[in-house]
Order: sequence, then C-alpha cells, then structure tokens
Amino acid sequence: MQRSARLPILAIAEWLMVLPAVVFLAAAVLRGLQPGQYEPAHTSLIIFAWFSQMPLPVVAGFLIGLPGVVALVGCVTVLRSWRKDSGLRQDATTALAILQRQAAPCLLVTATLLAGAILALVVSHVITD
Repeated sequence: MQRSARLPILAIAEWLMVLPAVVFLAAAVLRGLQPGQYEPAHTSLIIFAWFSQMPLPVVAGFLIGLPGVVALVGCVTVLRSWRKDSGLRQDATTALAILQRQAAPCLLVTATLLAGAILALVVSHVITD
C-alpha cells in the first residue's frame, strides 16, 4: 500500500481509538448538566455507569492506553511527514503566515464561538433549573 493511501487509514484508526475516551468524557460532562431523568443526562448516566462497571485495567486502557498510543503514533507520523514532505512544510508556513496576517479576525471568531458556547450552556442550565 502506498504511503499516501496509508495516512487516511491511520487518521481514521486514530479517531476510532480515541472514540471510547471521548464518549466517556462527554458522558461525564453531560450527566452533570441536568437531572438524570431528562435526556441527554439519562443516556449519559447509563454510559457512565457502563464504563464504571468495567474492570479498572480496561478503563485505563480506554482512557490512558489508547489515547497514549494515538499521541505517540501521531507525533511520529507527523514528524516523519514533516521531514519527507516539502509540500507539507510549505503549506504549514503559508498557513502560519495567513494566521499572522489575520490574527485579529481569528481571535474575534474564536471569542465569538466561545461566547456562543458559554451562552448555550448557561441558557440550558437556566431552562432546566
């Protein structure tokens, strides 16, 4: 299999490997947003309880082992790609130059998105209480 064909497969595999940790952490956050009899807190409680009933080594594997493997393999792959792919280096340089030129609009967009997320959480909290 060619190198260019392996990279998307590796990216999908890494996303699948971190998925259990993402589901667990999302369930942990969502279960605290509302009382347990309402959705999505109810489903989150079920997922959280399911993870909690697993043996500790399995949970550690899902929450520490798999994300650790993803971080290690991802770093190695990015460093290899960085060394071998001049197009990647050129694209990264171009992206950094664009971000530097457009720093104020980028900060404005991120602040706006963050404010929207905060407002959504506060409004949902106020509505449910």
